[in-house]
Amino acid sequence: MTSESESTQPYEHASCDYFTGGTCRSCSLLAIASGDRVTSKERSLRRILEPCAISPHAIRPIVTPENPWQSRRKIKMTVTGTVNSPCLGIVKSDLSSADLTDCPLTPDPIRRLLHELKKLIGSHKLEPYSIAGRRGELKHIIVMSDHAISSAIVRFVLRSTECVARLKKCVVPIQESFPWIQVVSCNIQPLPAALMEGPEEIILTPTSHIRETYGDVPLYLSPQSFMQVTPVIATRLYQRAAALAANQGFKRALDLYCGAGGFSLHLAKHVERVIGVELSHSAIASAQRSAAEIGASNTAFIACAVELFLTREDIEKPDVVLVNPPRRGLTEEVARRLRTLNPATIFYSSCNPETFARDIQAMVHDYEVTSIDPFDMFPMTDHIELFAVLRSKTA
Repeated sequence: MTSESESTQPYEHASCDYFTGGTCRSCSLLAIASGDRVTSKERSLRRILEPCAISPHAIRPIVTPENPWQSRRKIKMTVTGTVNSPCLGIVKSDLSSADLTDCPLTPDPIRRLLHELKKLIGSHKLEPYSIAGRRGELKHIIVMSDHAISSAIVRFVLRSTECVARLKKCVVPIQESFPWIQVVSCNIQPLPAALMEGPEEIILTPTSHIRETYGDVPLYLSPQSFMQVTPVIATRLYQRAAALAANQGFKRALDLYCGAGGFSLHLAKHVERVIGVELSHSAIASAQRSAAEIGASNTAFIACAVELFLTREDIEKPDVVLVNPPRRGLTEEVARRLRTLNPATIFYSSCNPETFARDIQAMVHDYEVTSIDPFDMFPMTDHIELFAVLRSKTA
């Protein structure tokens, strides 16, 4: 396999001072010799999928960005240090911190924003959280931007609501310096645990969503929405699903774990009816808003746990089911009910090849994997996302 990118030269020859200096080792592919980085991911994927007995010809080339640097649009920074000398980056296993404000994966405008937020931490007395001491308030800063960096969300993850009033005073100076920041929010995560965020979100701006377009499909994202970190690759992923559904004669499609509707709205052009199912009510509201905007009247979005939805007796047998589960993969209950539905085609979008391989091995008697598209959603890391087509042997 070789990459589908027009050129992988920037990818293969990329370097990073943080990595070479030992500050951060997250981009593990930087340790691999230039010219072998993409193929190393391919070899790793083949090893994971080997127990599934999938034909080597079914695995297509990895879709990578031409250049990994400045490709991310979702940035998560742990905040440590002191009020006067904050550190935005990562915390290592020994609880030491590494400042990654100028990580090359981060676009320049967002880097400038992070530097400004450091100043605001000091000027507004926002005490960084101490993991060892279990004191302080500001735990993380998360930035979510559209591809063009024309609209973005800034989230402050806090231990409590103690400094929410001070952060509200930051909104005006942030938006004056960076007009593309449309949403500012505080997330409350009180637990002394390795959790990035908690359930409570306090919106500090009149606007609560940003609009991102994948191809010609708009999605509305709120602070707690799931968002793909690399939009150029996410667009290719959605478009691949649409291309595989085109001219197949599918009438009914079921999209499980549909989120804000990215897959559903791309499939809607090629099927008579799409039902999207997602536990998050806010995600379903966003999907409905997008569907109304583009006139996708053949879609319906239901806020419900997937396991519970699949117990309904009124489900019409779909021609194609798309599943996009979390990293843990399909639960036994969902897998069992999928076998009962027995759709002719399953599209499986996976962010974890290991759990994908486990699920496929459990379905091998009923389904054959006819194609797998790997997507490099986290460039320069070992992470790979997959989009697979499974055809029923009995339907």
